[in-house]
Amino acid sequence: MTTAAPLEYPLHEHTLGNGLRVVISPDHAVPFVAVNLWYDVGSRDEQPGRTGLAHLFEHVMFQGSENVASGEHFN
Repeated sequence: MTTAAPLEYPLHEHTLGNGLRVVISPDHAVPFVAVNLWYDVGSRDEQPGRTGLAHLFEHVMFQGSENVASGEHFN
C-alpha cells in the first residue's frame, strides 16, 4: 500500500486591529471563493452552574432575523 503525499495549503494569518483573526488560503485553480466563519467561543467558556448558553445561541442564531430569513444561512 502506498501512502499519499500530504496536501500543502498556503496559509496567511492576520489579526485585525479589533482582534479578529483572519486566515487566508488562496487557490487560483478555480474561479470561486469560499468563506468560513468560526467563533472562538463556546461551551468550554461557560461557567459551572451557568451552562447551555452556547447551545441555545447555536439554535437561536439560525432562526432568522429582520434581515435574514430562517434557513437562509445555508443557501
